[in-house]
Amino acid sequence: MGQFRAGSGRVSVTPAIGAWLVGFAGRAGGCTAIHDELYATALVLDDGDRPIAILSCDLISIHPDLIHETRMLVHEATGIREDHVMICCTHTHSGPPGYATERSRPIDQAYAAYLPYRLAGAVRLAWDDRAPARLGHDSGEVTIAINRREVVGQGQTILGENPDGPVDPVVGLLRVDRADGTPLATLLNYVCHPVILGPKSLVVSADFVGRTRAVVEAATGSSMLYIQGACGDINPLGGVQADYANCYRLGTILAGEVVRVYGGIDPGQTEIDLAARVTEIEVPLAPLGAEPRGRGGTWDIEDRLDKEFPWAANLGPGGARIEIQTLRIGDLGIVSVASEPFVETGLAVKAGSPFERAFFAGYTNGCIGYVPTAQAYPYGGYEVLSAHAGYRLPTPVAPAAEQMVVQACADALKQANGS
Repeated sequence: MGQFRAGSGRVSVTPAIGAWLVGFAGRAGGCTAIHDELYATALVLDDGDRPIAILSCDLISIHPDLIHETRMLVHEATGIREDHVMICCTHTHSGPPGYATERSRPIDQAYAAYLPYRLAGAVRLAWDDRAPARLGHDSGEVTIAINRREVVGQGQTILGENPDGPVDPVVGLLRVDRADGTPLATLLNYVCHPVILGPKSLVVSADFVGRTRAVVEAATGSSMLYIQGACGDINPLGGVQADYANCYRLGTILAGEVVRVYGGIDPGQTEIDLAARVTEIEVPLAPLGAEPRGRGGTWDIEDRLDKEFPWAANLGPGGARIEIQTLRIGDLGIVSVASEPFVETGLAVKAGSPFERAFFAGYTNGCIGYVPTAQAYPYGGYEVLSAHAGYRLPTPVAPAAEQMVVQACADALKQANGS
């Protein structure tokens, strides 16, 4: 293990005016204005043996095919192994889709075609920026979110407010400084859906994440990467609105806690052992109904995936494929899933981690859609019954999927920790 080095880089991933904004049904037309820029921010950590790269992208999610292409481009430009590149999305609902098909509009096809080159460019900038560095990590707490699964009747749940439901208030923070004490990067792990602007808004925005980033960077002088946690059933306090006021308010509240925790971190670790590992699981899907499906009245999984559901996750014989990735950064573990997990999942994984501190990331290296807890199914609701259609899955994932994810993450963290 050589001298520990780190570098950061950033590029814009803001789409052109007129690009489709993804995240809400019923939006009329493409975006009409840019409220705040969207970014892809990269952090490269290099122990002289196994460099890793983390990307935080102001996008709702990125298709696995584009993830693969980006990783190949990163490897060609820097030599970083493809399975040592973690590509996270903040999950903003006021940005363009991280995919396109032959049926997409030319403006959206052009964006998706260029996106891997933009993302790989951010990592290249971070690679070229490497210098001797040191780091530390800590956590705080702040609540700007609420559980959104409001039960209104027998087997009926709406996207509302459930003050008795679980949330995750933990603000996880990794601080990276250059060896001379110059601020370099702040990696923030938090849990809240960036949906404040809502379906009536047609402006491009990073939502509350953009405001948090602006305040944190102004206060610390470091580049901030936001790593979204398990926010599948977590919405911002105040709900979905059409103006930026609540983005400003909640983003500032979160930023205040980040700055407080950042100031108390001693970035004294200089001998950092790095490791990364990628595994994959297949989670089962719910059975199809008895009605005829697909063309010709017979449902064929490959035909339907190729022709009717081009954005669906890659499907295997056991169901939908989810990538699980782990990073070891000294005594900090990061585990990610390519899905939209419920907060209970993230809490369970972090509670069972063998690391001193663990971050849990959803919407990373792809996203197959929602993976609700088994306990959520009897109550129905959007995430359980209908959200799969937006992700172009033929059916929702089965109730057993969530525990498969928890177990796979637990096993991956134990292996990453050498335990």
